[in-house]
Amino acid sequence: MKIRSVSLVFFALIAHFYPTPVQAAIACPVPVNKNQTYDVIIYGDEVPGVMTAIKLERELKKRNQSAKVAIITEGNINLGIGGHIVRGGLEYLDRNQVPKDMRAQLGRFAAASQLYQEFLDMSKTEAIAIDRFKANAAFKKALAQGKINVIGNINLQAVTTAANTVCSITTIGKSGLVEQEYTAQQFIDASQGGEMAKMAGVKMLTGFSSLGLPESSLSVGLIFETYGLSIQRLAEIELKLIRRFQNPKDIEAQEWLQAASGYDPIRKSQILSTMFTVEGVPRTMYQGTDDSADVRSLALTTAFHGQNAIAIQNSRAILDRPNIAVLDNRLSFNALLFFINAEDSQKLTDNGAKPEPYMLEFADKVKKFFRNLGANKVEVMRELYVRGSSQIANPIEELSATIMTKGGVEAEDALGTFSYHLDVRGGIKGFGARVVSKGLKKLNLYKIPTFNYGFRHTLPQERQNLAVLSPASGFGGLGKAAGRIVEFNVSVGEGLAIAMAKAITEKRSLHSITNREVRQALGYFPIVYGRPTESYPSVFLLEKTLRTSKKVN
Repeated sequence: MKIRSVSLVFFALIAHFYPTPVQAAIACPVPVNKNQTYDVIIYGDEVPGVMTAIKLERELKKRNQSAKVAIITEGNINLGIGGHIVRGGLEYLDRNQVPKDMRAQLGRFAAASQLYQEFLDMSKTEAIAIDRFKANAAFKKALAQGKINVIGNINLQAVTTAANTVCSITTIGKSGLVEQEYTAQQFIDASQGGEMAKMAGVKMLTGFSSLGLPESSLSVGLIFETYGLSIQRLAEIELKLIRRFQNPKDIEAQEWLQAASGYDPIRKSQILSTMFTVEGVPRTMYQGTDDSADVRSLALTTAFHGQNAIAIQNSRAILDRPNIAVLDNRLSFNALLFFINAEDSQKLTDNGAKPEPYMLEFADKVKKFFRNLGANKVEVMRELYVRGSSQIANPIEELSATIMTKGGVEAEDALGTFSYHLDVRGGIKGFGARVVSKGLKKLNLYKIPTFNYGFRHTLPQERQNLAVLSPASGFGGLGKAAGRIVEFNVSVGEGLAIAMAKAITEKRSLHSITNREVRQALGYFPIVYGRPTESYPSVFLLEKTLRTSKKVN
């Protein structure tokens, strides 16, 4: 049974008299095992955490520190290091989406942060498709070179704190009841759901509770790969299906269409409308890069759901329009979604993101469907892609959707700029009804926020030596819809690594480190181009109206 937090009351009383940013007076107990004492512990092995660990080791060495860094994760590292990118197989990377009017100047993706560019280079990723096997090998090599200890396959049991400081974490190995305690000066929770932060006494918002929807969560994904089916062949199949659904004399295709639409004529018309442009041209998949494809029509979805007599609308799971990573010998599909509530999302996050039996049963139907399309092998990943569950309730500085659409942090404080849709793939249950109930109409939520970012939204007020680097950071409202993306969080991690190195070297609270200090220590001048978007008035009104409270006590 997991324990939430061990509070050392005696030490807390001592620390109460030293509320300054200086950490010297914080009284954590002397560690019993020096071999399990680190400068920084990163909990979770998601890509942002791994890359931040690599950056941290270098920053500490540069400042003549001991640079002892560890990654501790519940993931089975025997199956790979890299969380949902590696073990979960999410090989289609969502990239910075530079607005069209800026692409001539900045390029399609703009210059990435140096740390994210290093990630692309070390994994040999050209644009979108990252090979999970190459990424795993690159991570192992880089972590070994930095002498970064990786401890996996554990269960987190407790977090010990003193006043506003995290002292240690206690784990138990999944293969046995061997209890271990690990201490550090600084901690990063890089798990998708902020499990360690919650145990450390950080107040968390479940689901979208800040918008009055505490039980609602983003969908989770189960990635699968196909072998023996080229992207060109799949495009031909898609076009053929579109033509079949267009033909009223094709009885079989029309039966699929009826079943997939739930025998609802309005829904049937909506499905068909996705398959053609307004000019009547088939809306086939779009290949913006050589290593990716985006499916725009519901033709493949309709064929699968129709053949299995599963209505698309209100289904517990869906084969959605895929984002496809095109790799040397296979295609990787981000398309299989499961709709769950916030409680289930948190449980999945806390239990290693293992698919439930009903998910695997649905995935078996998907495997059969793609084998019938010509794939000679279909492999389903062993871990889910959990898009996010909880998030920090009281960050030092929030990065909400309102702030994003306004342009983000001030340019002189910015560590970079990121641009991405407020993407709630699969939707948020109850969101539309709540919007209507509040009398909100004609909201424009579709313009891409282009926002400057810092690192301080990762800092919970409750703990001065802990950061949360993931979709569980302090985004408030709808902010995590854009803030959950790996490229963004790796880039934030670059700044966070510098901030933590400064906190250790200068014996300061992490809270006292500013974005501007970190910007000055980056070692290069980041390209900054955040600006207000047309969606700002609507997003501002939406979050102001729906938010139940700004702070959680």
